[in-house]
Amino acid sequence: MNVLADHLSKEVQQNLFGNADLNMLWSCQAFPQFCYWVHVPDAWRTEENPHCNLLVIIHGTGCAAENYVREATQWADAHHTAILAPLFPSGLIDRNDFNSYKLLACDGIRYDQVLLAMIQEMEKRYPGVDGKKFFLFGHSGGGQFTNRFLLVHPDRVKAVSIGAPGRPTFLDFQTDYFWGVRNFRDVFDKHLDLDAVQEVPVQITVGALDTKYIGESPYGTNRVARMKSLEKNFKDNGIKEVELTITPGIEHVDGDWERIAACTAFFAKFL
Repeated sequence: MNVLADHLSKEVQQNLFGNADLNMLWSCQAFPQFCYWVHVPDAWRTEENPHCNLLVIIHGTGCAAENYVREATQWADAHHTAILAPLFPSGLIDRNDFNSYKLLACDGIRYDQVLLAMIQEMEKRYPGVDGKKFFLFGHSGGGQFTNRFLLVHPDRVKAVSIGAPGRPTFLDFQTDYFWGVRNFRDVFDKHLDLDAVQEVPVQITVGALDTKYIGESPYGTNRVARMKSLEKNFKDNGIKEVELTITPGIEHVDGDWERIAACTAFFAKFL
């Protein structure tokens, strides 16, 4: 129990601590080995009946979630949108592992369920934040997570922005997970609801210079080629709105601002 907070009114806490609680790294109570960054617009505190949309940002391999949160706050404040950015630390089960979260289900952990628990906690902490359906963005490793979360939970997302995953999951019903979805039910204990997936607006982003060789595959040998393959696959399988954004002058590790600008412009169409 926070004795200090319990004995201070909300108004006094605001005067003492400013908006610290609206820009915080919180521990996930349901899964204490994980935590998450939040940003809630200042207006949430002053509005009588606040309502905020929710933007979830998934970090890449380097776990640099803060950078994207910082880049997105101005847009979020202007559009009554809160931000949640989970932190999935490396080495959780295997000390050398940094890829498990990208698969959503690995080593007995369901990272998609961890995220949903974080969203539920955020809704309770900040009444008016609406996490029933949210915007989801991730780049690189976060793009893998976003790609797969769309397929597992299409009912929970308003729109998604999939940023340059090196190992995307395709709607390929002849190939096992993770490249395809043939054994989807074995992995996630549910059928893939293709009808629901088809209704979610999808943006796919990649830098025009993201052409480094990343291995042989039927889908291309670099991220630009693989994003073009993913766009075609999604369109061929009936997703109604698929937009491929290729950003000039950007490679793979630079361009945080450009990626946030692209995804928020896309999401703004569905507010």
